[in-house]
Formats: sequence, structure tokens, C-alpha cells
Amino acid sequence: MKKSQSENYVGLEELLNTEVMKRYNQNIVEMATKLITNPKKYIDFGAGIGTLSLLLKKRIGHPPICIETDETNINYLKKRKLETFDSISKVKEQVNFIFSSNVLEHIYDDESVLIEMNKKLKPMGLLYLYLPANMSLWSELDEAVGHFRRYSKKEIIKKLDNANFRIKNIFFADSLGFFATFAIKVFGHRTQNGLGSVKSLKFYDKYLFPISKLIDSIGFKYFIGKNIVVLAQKK
Repeated sequence: MKKSQSENYVGLEELLNTEVMKRYNQNIVEMATKLITNPKKYIDFGAGIGTLSLLLKKRIGHPPICIETDETNINYLKKRKLETFDSISKVKEQVNFIFSSNVLEHIYDDESVLIEMNKKLKPMGLLYLYLPANMSLWSELDEAVGHFRRYSKKEIIKKLDNANFRIKNIFFADSLGFFATFAIKVFGHRTQNGLGSVKSLKFYDKYLFPISKLIDSIGFKYFIGKNIVVLAQKK
């Protein structure tokens, strides 16, 4: 589920490229499932081509309901035998848990989406968000992939409060990723070779991300990171 501000943005290419980051993707799902008890019914909002949906299915034991608007991505989801709707409003029942990774930054009116998520949750239901952090890291890459913003903790806390959520946990993720993203800002993004290429993503995932994860675990996640992790509960 991506709403791009760039006519040149190709969501499928981005999603296929990030599938090579197996450790990174696994960590996003592990953080979510460590913060919640196994939900009976849950949603992957902005499921893309199902990369994280399949990891959630393996981790939790049953698949999510996928929400995705892009037709090409929907076809991927169907091939992967995942239940899919093009709007969260089409899910008839309320759910215990909504998962959303790297989606809200692509949507201009993110607050209205948070309100819709709140409506779809059962009382005391949980929302997990994984978001790009810190506008000081804004670069040509953000523009290329259709971002409208990178989040601060203050901004997302305010928007969640406006949407009738309370914060249960919030912290940064991927400490080293902060510096890698800053390097892309300074030196530029190169999809074929160099920073941002598939080769560089594989290198970061294999050699640098495990170090970043370790640094996060010793407390740096409360001070710095490429992303923000939020667990919020319906009021």
C-alpha cells in the first residue's frame, strides 16, 4: 500500500530488492511478535508482495489478512496464497492486532489511516508500526521511493493520540542504519552499483546489520536509529 509522490517511483522494484535483506526483515517481525501475544486474527497493513506476511505466518502460526492497494502487489499476494483486500474497511470483523512496516510514510493523510486502523481493532487491540526516522536523514532516496516524511517520536506520538491510541512502547531500531542512511544522503543513492544497490543491501544485511542489532540491544535503541518502532493500544 504505497501512495507515491514521485511519478518515477516503482514500488515493485523496491519490494523485490528488500527481499534480499533476510536478517533485517526477520528482525522487524521478531520485534513485533516479542511485543505481543499470538493474535487470533490480525492484519498486515500495506503488505506489499507479502515478504513480511510470510514471515509473520511462520512466526505466529497462521497468516495475516493482507491490505494492499497496488494491483501488481495484490497478484503477488494471491500467488502466495494470502487473503487480501484493497481496503481495510472491507475486512468485516475487528481484529486483535494490526502490523504495518514502512507504509505510513508513503501516505499523505496518515492520520486518517490511523483512525481507520483504530476502528478495525477490538477494544485494547494493538498496533505495531515500523517507520523511517528523523527528517535530518531525508535524501533523494526518500523522494525516489515516494516518501512524504520521516518521523520523529514526537510526531508519531501526537498522531497516534489524535487517532485514539495510547503508546505502550516506542524506541529506535537499526543504530548503524542511521549512519548508512546519512551516507546515502551525502554521497547519493545508486541502484545499480554503490550505496543502495542490491549488492550493498546484501552486504549490509550479512555483515553490518547483526552488529547494529547488537548495538540496539545494549541500549542505543533509545537514542538513535534509522527507524522508529511503536507499539500502541486502542484506548
